[in-house]
Amino acid sequence: MLSVVARRWKLVLAVALLVGSVAAFSYAEHLKLTRSPVGVPRFDRWVNPGCDCPQEEVTLDFLLRKAQRIDADVVDSDGEGIRVLATGERHPAGRVVYEWDGRDDDGAAVADGPYRVRVRLLDDRRTIVIPTEVNVDTKPPRRVSSVRVPATATVGQEVVIRFRTFEFGVPLLLVDGEVVLRGPAGKPRRRRIAWTPAAPGAYRIDLVMEDRAGNVSEPAGGATVVVGDDR
Repeated sequence: MLSVVARRWKLVLAVALLVGSVAAFSYAEHLKLTRSPVGVPRFDRWVNPGCDCPQEEVTLDFLLRKAQRIDADVVDSDGEGIRVLATGERHPAGRVVYEWDGRDDDGAAVADGPYRVRVRLLDDRRTIVIPTEVNVDTKPPRRVSSVRVPATATVGQEVVIRFRTFEFGVPLLLVDGEVVLRGPAGKPRRRRIAWTPAAPGAYRIDLVMEDRAGNVSEPAGGATVVVGDDR
């Protein structure tokens, strides 16, 4: 008798587990097919706290598909909250915009690395971490190498400077310590940049690299080009 009862309970348990699994699967599939209530993030992707550059602060812009009361914060790669953006704010449907300066709630610059925005939908009792990452980067890129500068040139003649880069970024040409030209952004490779002197003289040529977070490398080159009058 006991074995019959035990078999029945096992059967009941197996059926209950099967039903529960099907229900959980169906709910998960439903969530996949349902549009997220938070969407279309437009984040600046690089922030450099205290850099005195355009990347010193980023814009965090996302869409609320319906009116909602929200909490919002910035979280690190472990999901730990490091900066509160909003607490119990009521927003209509539409875009929500915050600014973040790469600092925590105490005003200290956070460690380099990826960060995300977590939004708690208080009316729906749901939490969403927006997958788009914002990268904090305070490390200068590697300096360029193999800089080749012509020894002489004439006024109006294009001076071609060749060099090699090791990181994605923008080369900046310095003439006598002043930035006179920004090259196009590009991947690590052998590159060139051209400058046309407008007056005769001896000019010191240096190159620096600027990365996506606004960090600038140490200058390289230090060569002098003597520009003569073309008359």
